[in-house]
Amino acid sequence: MEIASAAWLGSSVALGLFYTVILGRPPSVLRTVLKTLPVTLLAGFAWSVEAPTLLLAALLLSATGDAFLAHDGEGAFRNGLASFLAAHFTYGALFVSMAAPSVSSAEVWRVAAGAASAAAMAIILPLLRRHAGQHRVAVSVYGLVILGMALLALFVQAPTVFLGAAVFMSSDAVLALRRFVLKPDHAMSRVASYYVWISYYGAQCILTLALARSAASL
Repeated sequence: MEIASAAWLGSSVALGLFYTVILGRPPSVLRTVLKTLPVTLLAGFAWSVEAPTLLLAALLLSATGDAFLAHDGEGAFRNGLASFLAAHFTYGALFVSMAAPSVSSAEVWRVAAGAASAAAMAIILPLLRRHAGQHRVAVSVYGLVILGMALLALFVQAPTVFLGAAVFMSSDAVLALRRFVLKPDHAMSRVASYYVWISYYGAQCILTLALARSAASL
């Protein structure tokens, strides 16, 4: 890894860890910047190693979603949801473009992982729909899109691509449960907020490194 690429990645990880420390602070311009920078810097890393353009786009769309979700309010939530929905479509398109003919859909772990992902969504989505109110349709569409993204990841040769997609899916599931099911003063709400950020940022790191490496080997 070249020095410039290492600098992009190292800066991203450092800020990602730092944001974990300030989780829970009230919305502010500084908080928005600090939440947006880690994935933006991952996009810089992807650009520096000449990763696929779709990966760069997915990361920038995700960073845009981070900026929106750093604020409170229905408008910020809707815009954040739309940004991440676009990011998942972009990841899905990237997985399709990298699908390996040599990958057998009959591999036991891939079949099991796909079935487990679908089963988890089948359990969580009805629960979310019961509590999502006016967001019921949006939550349903989002859940199906991210499930589709995770299933498409199974057709990429590197298993770490599915790992990243699955962790991403778990992060969004916990985020939705925290927003729609748990009460703000629930004992698990703060724990959930830490899991959401750590798993989300971790998923983006896994996907970025795995996809950049896989693309380089094509």
